[in-house]
Amino acid sequence: MKKKNIFQNRSQQLLRLFEKAGNRLKMMCVPIDYAKKDHIVMFCNGYGDILRKPFSVKNTLEGVKYLIDQVMRSCRQRHIKKEYVFFGGEDVNSYAENFANALRTKGFLVANVNAHDAKKQRENLQASTDRIDLMGIAMMLLNLRAKCSPAQDGIYRNLRTLVRHRKKLVVMKTEVKNRVHTLVDRLFPGFLNEKNTGINPFSKSSLVLMEDRFSAQQIRRRQQRTLVKILKRCATPDADSVAAKLHSYAAQVITTPDEYVATLQFSLEHHIKHYRCLQENIDQLLSEIALVLSQTQGAFLTSIKGVGIVLAAGVSSEIGNPFEQKPLNNLTSYSGIIPRVKQSGGIEGHTHTGRVSKRSNHLLKDCVVQSAFQIGLRGPQPLLQDYKRRQAAGQHADFGIGRRFLRMAMCLMRSSQVYMPPKLRSPKIQMHERAGHYLTAWPLLRDKWKKAHAQQAAFAKDQPLGQWRQIVQELYDIKLKL
Repeated sequence: MKKKNIFQNRSQQLLRLFEKAGNRLKMMCVPIDYAKKDHIVMFCNGYGDILRKPFSVKNTLEGVKYLIDQVMRSCRQRHIKKEYVFFGGEDVNSYAENFANALRTKGFLVANVNAHDAKKQRENLQASTDRIDLMGIAMMLLNLRAKCSPAQDGIYRNLRTLVRHRKKLVVMKTEVKNRVHTLVDRLFPGFLNEKNTGINPFSKSSLVLMEDRFSAQQIRRRQQRTLVKILKRCATPDADSVAAKLHSYAAQVITTPDEYVATLQFSLEHHIKHYRCLQENIDQLLSEIALVLSQTQGAFLTSIKGVGIVLAAGVSSEIGNPFEQKPLNNLTSYSGIIPRVKQSGGIEGHTHTGRVSKRSNHLLKDCVVQSAFQIGLRGPQPLLQDYKRRQAAGQHADFGIGRRFLRMAMCLMRSSQVYMPPKLRSPKIQMHERAGHYLTAWPLLRDKWKKAHAQQAAFAKDQPLGQWRQIVQELYDIKLKL
């Protein structure tokens, strides 16, 4: 039976540092209460004895130099080595991020503590001051209840930044689309319904029509051959019938008074320009995300049918380095897809299963649940059947498959393997059967990266997927063409 430590939430980095030091008297903990202008800092040893009372440090380059100078002076006085000094504070905001990174570049370990947990560690629960908050942070650090998340630095940090930026742009695009709907409802009611006009909403032809003197009256006055010419230029299928249907529908709708048309058209034109700009930026971000994702172990998640570049990048960026991640039980709780359980009264006591906790990584939860939903629509057959079975049994299929997806994701990333159906995982399976599976699954995997214009980068020989492709080709004597 595998042994487990009762302190599962301890920071492994801090634990190794304490073990290496051997004696807590030979360690220095520097808790920091971050602020925009002046941080509050305190020095204490590994037992919590205060070596220097709280003092103020400027959030500037001079402040970093001053803090390091004061730390080194205290270390020399107490014969503490530099490698046994560590800093920590609540999760860093943007205004203090450069300060924390400056300390990391000097070779110091800088940990983050959860503000909600630090609040519970305060000696005084009724008041909240910088000094009281600092004591709570120090207790969290000395209890090793801090985190040095693998996703907070390196390539995973860049991937997380890109994914979150794209998500915000998608939200902005949705807001613009809603405003466009409001204006179109007055200028040409029902135009954005494909059943009425035969034009796909927000397609190229739809945007071209809306950005130039758009209204039901204008469409009525235009000759049908002019509409056909515009639609053909936008590659609209069956342009003649679509133009006739659009012209006919424009004559049936209620129009807005002429005195308001010009103002509404002006607003709509600028919203369409804004929409095009956002869409262009989102497309560019997708390509950049694919390039960064191709350099991480998260690239193997795209081998699961139904999981594309965006979802794979979202899950990988929030999890971080899979080789440094916590056990899977902690990860499912972190992603908010496991229900809360309460049990009391001994072996025969009643167990109550409640709702999932709101305290989780909502971005990771969103990506995991969306991945589970897509797997339930078009995923591999074993997972698709499991999703339908859970639905038929009245279970929360998205959460259930989400937990299974996380198990698969961690396995694929740690083993550097693509997804393979259960029946092909047995060692008794013949090599030609696995080779046939690789040949069948390869076009789907390649096309995902091709759509993001990153297939050459993803399958380069020095990248994870490229190394896998090279090994499979040599081992099974097959050709996976780019």
